[in-house]
Amino acid sequence: MNGLWRLLVIETKLFFREKQAVFWTFLFPLAMIWLFGEMFGKSSVDGMSYSDAYVPSWLAINMLTIALFTIGTTLSSYRQTGVLRRLQATPVPSWMILAAHMAYGIVIFSFSALVVILFGKLQFQLNWPKYWGSTFLALFLSVAALFPFGLLLTSFAKNPRTAAAISSLLLYLMLFLSGATFPVSEMPKFLQQISKILPLYYVIDLLRKTWNFYPISKEGTDVWVLVVIFIGSILLAPRFFRWNGESS
Repeated sequence: MNGLWRLLVIETKLFFREKQAVFWTFLFPLAMIWLFGEMFGKSSVDGMSYSDAYVPSWLAINMLTIALFTIGTTLSSYRQTGVLRRLQATPVPSWMILAAHMAYGIVIFSFSALVVILFGKLQFQLNWPKYWGSTFLALFLSVAALFPFGLLLTSFAKNPRTAAAISSLLLYLMLFLSGATFPVSEMPKFLQQISKILPLYYVIDLLRKTWNFYPISKEGTDVWVLVVIFIGSILLAPRFFRWNGESS
């Protein structure tokens, strides 16, 4: 476990040295929350105030961004540059290397979630979660589903550029079609059907409901979908994940 802790500390330090990563993870969500808040701050969204609907949404978006870029694309870069092979040659078990990146993602997400929640509270009078325990469980389940899912998707990329392209495409697709920015109920019917194929739809739906309406025990569909994504990603990611990079 000492190796896990060391890897976690190293990756966290490296993240905060990357100005672009810090901007997209911490400052960009605040800018978007403020922008949409100025446009729709007085509007009601499916029975929720702006902040009570969109702060949980941006927590979900940050979660997905970290899964795809901070974890998935970074590991793809490490693969191509040979970092993963060198780590694999150390006494640290392979599973611990991947676990360290998952743990590091959780640390970064926790910091970003705190910043987003405090901004929502100070700027838009965000209400605290109605069911604290259920909200924490929803966050935990969402992280458990999205982080391995992000690793699985970027495992198919041959190089970091392809991984970044895949991540960007999926992020923008889910950003606009999952209900994160525009209510699903106001979309055309065919887009509503597409939105329900996207994992982020279920994360946002679960976070909003546990934050505003009722405990997680009353929300079966979202929970089971995320459990299936978690199990499928955990089983498939190690099978497709490559430790050796491509030269091209």
